[in-house]
Amino acid sequence: MAKLPGSDLKLKDEYVVVSAHRFWDVAAAIQSSKAKPKRSLLFLFVTAEEKGLLGSRYYAAHLTVPKSSIIADLNTDMFLPIIPLKVLTVQGLAESDLGDDAREVQPDPVPLRNSFVRSDQYSFIRQGTPSLAMSVGAVNGSPEAAIKKKWLTERYHAPSDDLNQPVDLAAAGKFEDVMDGPGAEGGR
Repeated sequence: MAKLPGSDLKLKDEYVVVSAHRFWDVAAAIQSSKAKPKRSLLFLFVTAEEKGLLGSRYYAAHLTVPKSSIIADLNTDMFLPIIPLKVLTVQGLAESDLGDDAREVQPDPVPLRNSFVRSDQYSFIRQGTPSLAMSVGAVNGSPEAAIKKKWLTERYHAPSDDLNQPVDLAAAGKFEDVMDGPGAEGGR
């Protein structure tokens, strides 16, 4: 866990949790950009999602800041920058008012998979904290959707799910731009 203090005297005691299985790329991008978020950011590295959201569930139940000071959790799971970032998928748009400012994105394209309740942001939802889950998306039926489906079928939780992934660095960069955009600057 890491904390980046907010710069606004009125908002610095409010926190946006940035949770992910790996968050250091976003944290490093924000730090190197010299961004001065108005609200404080808590970067939370969570583990054991597949074992029942154990890491995020523990933190949400044992917060290091007052519960009332956490205004949102922005979670990144299954980031998969293996295709160009043309569509940003955001799960949880209808679960709180956080989605009101993010309607130019794709809602969960496969809601029947119940991915929103099976990822770390749900630990915060259960505690009453508005949360969104964001990932590189693809339009159903597109070549990018086929690439993602093939990855899920052949690589997800398989021996080939390793550091040799076909990463689209431009997509990763655009995603970092999204993450250190309005939420970091105090939007919502």
